Amino acid sequence: MRRLLLDTNIYGEIIIDKDIEKIRDRIKKAGVIYGVPLIRNELRATPAQIRLPAQAHVKNLRIALLSLYDEITKSKVLEINSRINKISGDYYTVYHTVGGNKEKKAIENDFSIVACAACNNLDVVVSEDSKTLVSSNALKAYKIVNTVLNLRMPEFVNYNKFKRWLA
Repeated sequence: MRRLLLDTNIYGEIIIDKDIEKIRDRIKKAGVIYGVPLIRNELRATPAQIRLPAQAHVKNLRIALLSLYDEITKSKVLEINSRINKISGDYYTVYHTVGGNKEKKAIENDFSIVACAACNNLDVVVSEDSKTLVSSNALKAYKIVNTVLNLRMPEFVNYNKFKRWLA
């Protein structure tokens, strides 16, 4: 199995998936999913009062998301360091140069996630975020910077492809 990093939105996809228990079991057996503290912080920012009444197994969304993250990543948490911050900044500079129009604050976490994956030689980043993390301008920026720095480019896949890999 590949070494993966799940974007914040993927934890929400798993929580609402009707096959959540199968997915959890398959992820536990695979044991190759890494976490990043900034993803956990984004999950922690979920408002505490949000509930999903259609699904009995989720009483509090924030607690469910954080529990899932902790369960999946366990001791496989990668730190964001100064090198990753520098590469993330390089991504933004190139992104802006190739026509990207998002403000740095709106996209810096996404760039840090990708920089972390590239620096740690991970195979895949799973995300449904087509407006920022996997936008065409962001992909161009990753490719340019990673080529110059001789970093491996992770593959980017959506939730459905990730789920098929687990099957």
